[in-house]
Amino acid sequence: MNTTIRSEQSTTTQPVKMLAAAKAHTTGGRAASIRERDWNATTLSQRVAICFAAGAVATVALVLFSHVLSWFGPAPKGPIRFPVFFELPGIYRLLFWGGLWGLLFGFFIKAVWNRLYLFGFFYFLLPLAATFLYFLPMGGAGYFGLKAAGPMFPLYVMLVNLPFGITIALVARAIIGKTP
Repeated sequence: MNTTIRSEQSTTTQPVKMLAAAKAHTTGGRAASIRERDWNATTLSQRVAICFAAGAVATVALVLFSHVLSWFGPAPKGPIRFPVFFELPGIYRLLFWGGLWGLLFGFFIKAVWNRLYLFGFFYFLLPLAATFLYFLPMGGAGYFGLKAAGPMFPLYVMLVNLPFGITIALVARAIIGKTP
């Protein structure tokens, strides 16, 4: 009778031991629990949402920087009016587009996390290229806006847009923390 109990115990405990061994093997030697999970890590949708908000904040920084530049002298005449004013409904459109460009930034933020500020510094070139090569020609101003403005206009637009990408990187890093 004692042997039957032992054989029943061994058959019931053996699959459990195999399951634990398989779990330990698949997690690299230690069993991962829910408590050990890094709660600071963000999902893709969280990073994209954070960067959408960061893009809107960066747009506000861009508008403020255009006002600071206007203190140093008049802006060149062109199809984009400088300094950009905080008037309704035009500011909503700028904030929305800034958020969309920030949303795109959110898709790449985990891949470039180690060089986030460098990527942010050069990221302003992407919306700027879209403006110069698509939006201005579609509006009739020609490539780089040169049909409707002088050669200083593209340089001034580049200068105004310079803080956009780095501001997205700074705000996103402040919200996300140390690990994306």
